Amino acid sequence: MASKPKVEVAREHLSKAQDEAAGGDLRDAVQWSFASLEAAIDALAEKHDISIDEKHWRRSEAATELADKGVLPKDLSDLHRLLNEERKAMFYEGEDPELGELSIEDVLAEIETAVEIAEAGAKR
Repeated sequence: MASKPKVEVAREHLSKAQDEAAGGDLRDAVQWSFASLEAAIDALAEKHDISIDEKHWRRSEAATELADKGVLPKDLSDLHRLLNEERKAMFYEGEDPELGELSIEDVLAEIETAVEIAEAGAKR
């Protein structure tokens, strides 16, 4: 079975995150948000010849590089690290997600921008 393009995965995961957020499930919204952001970074990194080696820390570096190159309007590395840490805290420590000053709507808006940019790049 062939893998889906990362940009499609990013959109599907974002839709799931939005559904979970709308339903009030912050834990699942954070998990799907993280997965969507990773897939969007993967798609953009591949398009712009940035190696990620399927490692979380490389994706954070790629997010910075994508912003530096003007591909993304802002550096999403801090958001990526935050979502990764919250994901681990939820699953390994049983903690509730803490997004600091961000709301889940803020998170979803940032990821939506990255997914839209990845989708636009995939059409070229």
